[in-house]
Amino acid sequence: LAKIRHAAEKSYGKRGTEVVRRNLAAIDATLESLVEVTVPAQPTSQRPRPDIVPRTAPDFVQRVTALLLAGHGDHLPVSAFPVDGTWSLGTAIYDRRSLALQMPSWDASVCIQCNKCALICPHAAIRTTIFDEKHLTLAPAGFHAVDYKERDAAPGTKFRVQVAPDDCTGCGLCVQFCPAKDKSNPRHKAIDMVPAEPLKPVERTTFEYFQSLPLPDRRTVHLDVKGSQLLEPLFEFSGACAGCGETPYLKLLTQLFGDRLMVANATGCSSIYGGNLPTTPWSKNRDGRGPAWANSLFEDNAEFGLGFRLSLDAHAGYAQSLLRSLASELGEELVTSLLTAKQDGESAIAEQRARVVELKQRLQRLSRIEAQLLLPLSDYLVKKSVWIVGGDGWAY
Repeated sequence: LAKIRHAAEKSYGKRGTEVVRRNLAAIDATLESLVEVTVPAQPTSQRPRPDIVPRTAPDFVQRVTALLLAGHGDHLPVSAFPVDGTWSLGTAIYDRRSLALQMPSWDASVCIQCNKCALICPHAAIRTTIFDEKHLTLAPAGFHAVDYKERDAAPGTKFRVQVAPDDCTGCGLCVQFCPAKDKSNPRHKAIDMVPAEPLKPVERTTFEYFQSLPLPDRRTVHLDVKGSQLLEPLFEFSGACAGCGETPYLKLLTQLFGDRLMVANATGCSSIYGGNLPTTPWSKNRDGRGPAWANSLFEDNAEFGLGFRLSLDAHAGYAQSLLRSLASELGEELVTSLLTAKQDGESAIAEQRARVVELKQRLQRLSRIEAQLLLPLSDYLVKKSVWIVGGDGWAY
């Protein structure tokens, strides 16, 4: 105690005797206010500790991720971890931090459906979607939607903005970026920050239902600011700082190319929030496809990514060579279509994937060694997109 008082005198002496006196008084007041808390022999609360991860989570998440989140990683044996160094995608959704004191609330009557709130959200905690009005019949209380304002929208198409209440960090970027104001009250926007706790119970239920809705067909979505945010983000709920200016770009990258994206990442912020354990924000879609991500320890991600590209091209070239050698058995029409497909858009890529499915079925009926070699290489016939991501989040 004497050393604490001496430290206060030393730290604040140059500011005058009154400042020193007040600090010493604060120390004395602290001592006078100390109260002993008796710890009971047994817990008295009737509330159970919530599960670290939902019981519906995948087996790996329950066996490994949950223990890491609970701080018991040292108890895991080496055999619990993947032997090839790969890690399950999309596990950040199980790290529900629920840290926002305020969260966005959507006013559909003011909203102009520009989707800029979803675009700017660093954690993919604001989502927008369109769906057929028939899905409203099973919607929970509080789940409301409005007519979708798009010239070529099908009749009965509804639009909704949804918040992931336990993943929002309360940064307020959505409000700052929202251009839609109430004409009678310009302080009120289509998105406003409100106290989070009263909203969370309802929003948890509506977010769960929101995730069960069918996704818009990528082949029919216009790839502009508005349309891009109707697509599923495959970078979500990262541990990046609240209000991060980097992650919205990576999220957008996955919305545009995520199901065929390969990322060569340099070391820096983007490798910390992108490749941290025990959870990762890089995710996958409902078809099981998602970005393949790897981090280079050094700032050589350009060369690292070039290796990706050369490897992909080599595999694709070998697959094409094997395909030509099997043309007579596989059918000239299918082989020609696979080799000449332009793959210059979502529809074209979907058609190529359908051809690859047909190719695999035919290959399984062949006994030639070339067919056995081509089978694991056939997915390389679908175009991949390689992106270089810098430590500070830039990408090309």
